[in-house]
Amino acid sequence: MSDRESVATNDLLEWLSKDAKMLGRPCRVLSVLGERLGDMGIEVDRISSGISILDPDYQGEGIIWERGIGPRMRYFLHTPEMDESYNQSLWRHSIETGQMIRHKFGQHDEYDRLKIIQELDEEGYTEYVSFPMTFSDGAKHGLAFASRSKAGFKDDDIRVFEELSNPLSLICELFNSRQASESILNTYLGTRAGRRVMSGEIQRGDGEHINAIVAFCDIRNFTGFSNYLPDKSLLQLLNEYFGVVTSRVEQHGGEILKFIGDEVLAVFPYTNEQSARIAAFEAMAALRKSLKDLCEANARGLNGLPAIHVGMGVHSGRVFFGNVGGERRLDFTVVGPVVNEAARIADLSKRLDHTMLISDTVAEILDCDEETCVGTFPLKGFPDPVKVYRAPELTRSCAFGPGNTAFLACEKN
Repeated sequence: MSDRESVATNDLLEWLSKDAKMLGRPCRVLSVLGERLGDMGIEVDRISSGISILDPDYQGEGIIWERGIGPRMRYFLHTPEMDESYNQSLWRHSIETGQMIRHKFGQHDEYDRLKIIQELDEEGYTEYVSFPMTFSDGAKHGLAFASRSKAGFKDDDIRVFEELSNPLSLICELFNSRQASESILNTYLGTRAGRRVMSGEIQRGDGEHINAIVAFCDIRNFTGFSNYLPDKSLLQLLNEYFGVVTSRVEQHGGEILKFIGDEVLAVFPYTNEQSARIAAFEAMAALRKSLKDLCEANARGLNGLPAIHVGMGVHSGRVFFGNVGGERRLDFTVVGPVVNEAARIADLSKRLDHTMLISDTVAEILDCDEETCVGTFPLKGFPDPVKVYRAPELTRSCAFGPGNTAFLACEKN
């Protein structure tokens, strides 16, 4: 390696150790790395990485950077197909051996049968080099470089790759750790709450008052189920129910804040009169679709489980959204009379044999007529009886109002 190449390599290593992490995303790091390697005269046309991640849906994250195309992300599901894809990679061999593996196309070896090698051969690549990236916990992940150059890589190029693999693994681990933290917070607290905790809101009392549509939902006769169903069956029933409600709430812009036994607490925040109407409309749509999905699941049969029937209560108003709890054990949630009343309305729905009841404030937001009023009833813990309504039929005027310009535009289109 010439003195000039040594200086360029040292500059690259210094960039990796200091400034690369400031790019914010690993795909940007690989993009700049690819360009800088090219500027050094190293004919690399593809850089790829594969890292195991902590996520309820995915087992891994991959990045592929290609010269002239740029980076793209890939996520690997927990499926047999993904396991087989890993088995058909050169990464598996370098990770298991802990060694760099260099494969030149056309010089037949034991790796020719691998799917990744066959694919890159068809795309005109001439050499592929795989490295294990070792994180601080000892876990190994994949890193690879490939070239379309007729001559492939020079030995000096390989030495550069070896030198940069360690600082690059530190950067990948840094991003991976942050992603794991975000994934854990989002999974257990919800996206909005997780984002706020990640930004530093970790003191008791941190938070703010917000306006929100608040919805409670629970399973009817859940206590009876829990008294006779085996634990595994009970968990299966809960996961079926939670899965349906969660997916619909999130599809409609809401957020699940709590699973409390068989209860679900969901919120749809809003800031003004128009966004309150939209939030209420989305909440109604999410809850109605949840009910439809549960009916369809009941009709199909739940693998011998009892049918799931629920009661829902919906209220709106001002709540505290933030940290409550002990000094060293906090919960990020919503609290206040509005939350309590929504829970009581959910209880009332079961007593009155209604699937869903909404408060008078939600009915007012959605311009419900008096024909949908169920009546006025006392609620435990509240001094005055409350007026409740059946959930309205959904129309675009529920969300926008018949005089709203957005509604008129929808009508016109």
